[in-house]
Amino acid sequence: MNKIMKRTVLCLLTIWVICLTISCTSNNIYINREQDKREGKILLDKFYANINSKNYDAVDGMVGDSLKHLAGPSGISGMTKFINGKVGNYKDYKIVDMYIRCVIGDNNEKSYNYKLKVTYDKGVIDEIIGFKQQDGSDIKINSYHANSDLLIH
Repeated sequence: MNKIMKRTVLCLLTIWVICLTISCTSNNIYINREQDKREGKILLDKFYANINSKNYDAVDGMVGDSLKHLAGPSGISGMTKFINGKVGNYKDYKIVDMYIRCVIGDNNEKSYNYKLKVTYDKGVIDEIIGFKQQDGSDIKINSYHANSDLLIH
């Protein structure tokens, strides 16, 4: 190889290494950490306290933009009003399962996902609720689902 080819190969190799270094990200991922479980419990308590006190404006304030885009600006509070109308007032909830994922590093994100048994005056409803936080923003509800035969009859 002549000198020009060696320099060209060395230069291209250097550029390739620099590009790889710049494009790399560094993240730590934590699943179901105790501190995240405590924080998630506070979010659930706040959500159901708002439902219990029928503070539907506060419920809507907890909903993220992506879910508002899908369900409408009052979609979740409308669903909770419907549930209260069908099965009575909220009493308590029990966490059946959870998955909390916390990413810390170049792409900070937390997601809290819960499967719940929620007790109302007339029975128990299966509910799934998800919260999400990105890059230090407020934690918002990004998914909500309620399922029970009690809601059909």
